[in-house]
Amino acid sequence: MPAQIKLLNPTFHFQPNNINTTNADLYLEINAQEISYVIIDKSICLALVVYHFKTGTSDEVAADYFHQVVAGQPVLQQKFNKVHIIYGYPPSLLVPQQFLNNLDHSAILELVFGNTCERVTRTDFLQGHEIHNVYGIPSIIEQVVNRYFGFAECIHLFSILPEIVKEPGNHLFCIFSSGQLKMILTREGEIQVLQTFVYTTPDDVAYHLLNTCNSFEVHTNDVMVGLSGMIDERSPLYSELYKYFIHLKFETLPDQYQYPDEIREYPAHYFSHLFSVAACV
Repeated sequence: MPAQIKLLNPTFHFQPNNINTTNADLYLEINAQEISYVIIDKSICLALVVYHFKTGTSDEVAADYFHQVVAGQPVLQQKFNKVHIIYGYPPSLLVPQQFLNNLDHSAILELVFGNTCERVTRTDFLQGHEIHNVYGIPSIIEQVVNRYFGFAECIHLFSILPEIVKEPGNHLFCIFSSGQLKMILTREGEIQVLQTFVYTTPDDVAYHLLNTCNSFEVHTNDVMVGLSGMIDERSPLYSELYKYFIHLKFETLPDQYQYPDEIREYPAHYFSHLFSVAACV
């Protein structure tokens, strides 16, 4: 390991020893901010582990971290019933079915997001919406994932989020990580936008959400804002959002799973999105 690459320690680690994964499913998410995984055997959560990266971590360092995680967590080297890889990298565009075949997928991503790194282009079909998600994965990340989980089923986070927001009305579903916000806006059940925003201050977040609502003609008093990930009720970020949105709610853990007591000692919204994603894959 290069001297400049530091060891990556988990932020959250709920994983007993000697887990039997033969009949369990592994849901592993990787994006520019973190690596996380949950292991679920039917309806029972066996493990939850989350690693957060420092802001500005390069794809090369993240790839090295992935090696570290697999080496440091022998359970990931065991056999699973199924393995699901969820990519959460920003280059992502929703393309209606009728336009898909007329586009150079890599070229359209480069046009919108720039050619910031060497990447692999993939597409997912969003059932029930007649839309394809065209997205990019850093090549070095896909290579390291395939080295260990070449047999896995892969999908992008933005291909799953529309399945999480099922209630009628207008919804902003938000996932917060260090300096980054992933969100989906739906209006009366229809997808309006899926977007990743980088932010520095709470004002940045408020601006992005207000601008999103304004762009799609959704009044802030008529939208339910679901909060998940790294946000706290007593934080400046929450206080800033409360100035503009009257309907704020912290997301809860899906009822369909059983969770270890250690997980329930933390606010449910810290991990709710991980299990909501698992329930929809």
